[in-house]
Amino acid sequence: MSTQRTTRYRRHIGLAVLATLTAVSLAACGGGSGKKSRSGGAGGSSESSEAPKNLKLGQAGPAQEITRYEKTGKFSLTPTKVTLGKPADLDELNDKKKYKDLKVAWIYVKAEHVGGSAVKEPMVMGNVSGETSAGEPATQFLLIGDLSSRPSDCLGNDGTKSLGSDDIWKKGETRTLCEPYLIPADTTLKAVTYSQGYYKEPIKWAVR
Repeated sequence: MSTQRTTRYRRHIGLAVLATLTAVSLAACGGGSGKKSRSGGAGGSSESSEAPKNLKLGQAGPAQEITRYEKTGKFSLTPTKVTLGKPADLDELNDKKKYKDLKVAWIYVKAEHVGGSAVKEPMVMGNVSGETSAGEPATQFLLIGDLSSRPSDCLGNDGTKSLGSDDIWKKGETRTLCEPYLIPADTTLKAVTYSQGYYKEPIKWAVR
């Protein structure tokens, strides 16, 4: 298991592992307030009243407002690919009971800052999830440390391998982000989703 990740990335991945497929079912079904958050939090909202239909990987969705530290920027989000791991990738976590019949799906999203304020450390992947071929939500996978099976081009929510003290996204800046999600071992990921809050359908991009 790699021990070379940055301090900021370690803070982001948290101090716990989420290992059940029910943990984020509300988020995948439209959880979250959809309102701007207070200082230090992350929020998102869509400019359109309805989720666009028939989007596929590689197509940009409607611009999303993401707020952090009382600054709100608009981000164009384009899921680009999904890489599926193997159940054996989880063996190194030494908890076969918890991870039985599960595997990791790595979701990649290209994000471009297209308007609004510059935002420090925006949680661009905060509302991103997936839908399995069985119609169930994927579970965001928060790790202590990292998996050795992480693809070399999967750079986390920041989209960078190492960061300075002020990671600020400005208009025109584009990064490709990547996060791991847990899904049943006998399924695939049929869609990448973006939650727009309780009162709007999530945006979906079909995985071809």
